[in-house]
Amino acid sequence: MTCAVFASKRGRPSLEEAQRLPVRILEAGWEVLRDQGFDAFTFDRVARHARIGKATIYARFSGKREFLEALLCHKVEERRVSVMAIGDGLPMVERFCLRAALVVQILLSPDGMMMERLFDWCDQEFGDDEINYRYAMFADALVNIEAELREAATDEGIQIDDYPLAARFWLEGLLGHAKLIGSARTFDRAETERWARSYSEFFFAGLRVQT
Repeated sequence: MTCAVFASKRGRPSLEEAQRLPVRILEAGWEVLRDQGFDAFTFDRVARHARIGKATIYARFSGKREFLEALLCHKVEERRVSVMAIGDGLPMVERFCLRAALVVQILLSPDGMMMERLFDWCDQEFGDDEINYRYAMFADALVNIEAELREAATDEGIQIDDYPLAARFWLEGLLGHAKLIGSARTFDRAETERWARSYSEFFFAGLRVQT
C-alpha cells in the first residue's frame, strides 16, 4: 500500500499535498483580499476558498498578522523569482532592460496594485518604529539589485565605485517611472519597453563614464 493511498484512507493529505498546503492557503488568502477587500478578510472566508477547515489555517498561522506577513513574503518572493528569470545569460544592459520593463508592468498590474494596498494596510495595522513592511521590501530589492550589479560589473569589466548607491538609483528610477505613468494612463507595453531601453542604456552609460 503506497503512502499516498494510506494517507487518503485516513483522510489526511499526502506528503506532497502537505508541503503545498501553506502556499495553497496563502493563495486563497490573496484571492479573498483581491475579490472581497480588506474589510471582508477573515479566516472563515479563506478556509472556504481553500476548501479546508479553519483549524488547518490556525495550525500554521497564529493570527491575521502572521498570515499577512507570510503572504507578503510569499508574493514578494514570487515576484522576485519571475523578474530574475528574465534575461539570464544576456549582456548586462539587455538583462536590466528586460527586467526594467517587467518590473514596471508588474507594479501597474492589478496584482501589483493589490500588493501596494497590502503593504499600506500592513504598515498601518501592524507597523511601528521597528517594523516597516514597505521599507523591508525595498531593502530586500536593493540587496538583490546590488548583487546583480556586482556580478555584471565583474563579467563585463565595469568599475562601480558605490554599489549600494547605484542600486538605489536604479530602483528609484523604476519606482518613479511606474508612479508617474500609473497616475496618468493605462499600461502601454510598447512604450514601456522603449522607456526601459532608454533608461538602461542611459544608466549604464553613466556608470561607464565614472570608470
